[in-house]
Amino acid sequence: MYLRCRTGNTVTDAEFAFLAGLPGGQYQLPHRVTCDLQEGHGQDHIAFVQCLDQAEQSAWWLTWTRDGRSLIELPYCCDDCTPADACLLPEGHDGRHSPQLTTVLAPPPDLHLFAAAPTRAR
Repeated sequence: MYLRCRTGNTVTDAEFAFLAGLPGGQYQLPHRVTCDLQEGHGQDHIAFVQCLDQAEQSAWWLTWTRDGRSLIELPYCCDDCTPADACLLPEGHDGRHSPQLTTVLAPPPDLHLFAAAPTRAR
């Protein structure tokens, strides 16, 4: 497996309102996104934000760099993939396909998974 890029961004109120106004949205809109591409990619950051039809042939994506950002509609990478290996990234993306990527999830620092259980006084 390969790591996903961990660069995140916030969906602005204006972007959220635009996406909420599109007819046929299939998913709950995010307020915060993380880049969907492979770590170390050479393109603008890009994150899925919405799909508008049940056929899911294309999706809306938020792209960003240090210099700007935009919402764009792009087709998915593999329209001829089998469901088992479908790539859920936009067509022409840099790096590995989505089934080959993973995200590192870090628990909050105040969560102690292996802390000893408190002892009870008898």
